Amino acid sequence: MNILSLVMGLLLIFACTFSLSLHKAMLSQSVEKTVQAHLNVTRKLRNSYESLCYRQLRSGAKENKPKKIHSHREREKQQLNLGCARLNLWPLVVDGIEKHPALYETAAQILCTFYSKHLFPNEQRFEYYLLNALLEAARQANTDPNSSHLIFEKLSLNKTNVKQLYPLQSIYYRMLRGTKTSTQDQSYPSLLDYFALDNKNSRVCLHHASPEMLVGLFGSRAGPIIYTELKKNETPISLERLEDLCKQNGNPALSDEFLKFLDLDSVSHHSSGQKVLVKQDSDVCLKQKVFFPT
Repeated sequence: MNILSLVMGLLLIFACTFSLSLHKAMLSQSVEKTVQAHLNVTRKLRNSYESLCYRQLRSGAKENKPKKIHSHREREKQQLNLGCARLNLWPLVVDGIEKHPALYETAAQILCTFYSKHLFPNEQRFEYYLLNALLEAARQANTDPNSSHLIFEKLSLNKTNVKQLYPLQSIYYRMLRGTKTSTQDQSYPSLLDYFALDNKNSRVCLHHASPEMLVGLFGSRAGPIIYTELKKNETPISLERLEDLCKQNGNPALSDEFLKFLDLDSVSHHSSGQKVLVKQDSDVCLKQKVFFPT
């Protein structure tokens, strides 16, 4: 009897040890795959940067002349929402919501378009609560009157008694991070690609806005139509044409205040010696801003 108990005890110990070892091995394998994918993406970014530098050196004096970037062909290839096409929330931070109601409503509409389905599907008007918490956190962080910008990643959103599936800071972290999956129904973008907190008078450049940004601005029907219109040529889109496209696709009349933070005229910008490189491997996607000598 004692021998049987001893054997059963040893078998139980061995089984627990094997189970723990197997679990650790599975976890380490997942971490190893992620690290390897990260290294592969980093290597791709480095190779792309070196290739660009090499082509720049070969082109000689021609590349040293001021040139236009963000062309239609480049925009069509990457479909990124470039820095000039981000919605600047700074006026809401320093002036308040009452002075910029159209900007406030637009920001809430973009948050709802991008994140409501995945992060707060059953919360009514939760995008306003989230935006208010974000703006309040930005006001508390804006302690330097000479500050040129605020960093989204450093903002800490305060908790209240509103019920939600995840804590507010957890939802905000997911918004900052975005998803890496390519499946449209399961993915949502990073907040950092579509919003800015810069101490300057900046407007959303429509010609360099991604299809998703235009959907957030003009709705699911008008947004893709406007993007197609912008891709046709590299001439500024007229206000009359923009209003016609909106009216034809279920978007009500555009208010004067809404039009104030839209840039319809800029088609291309002079090179500032920088470029955003994007590479992906498995579920790891990295974006890196690189600079070139001018």
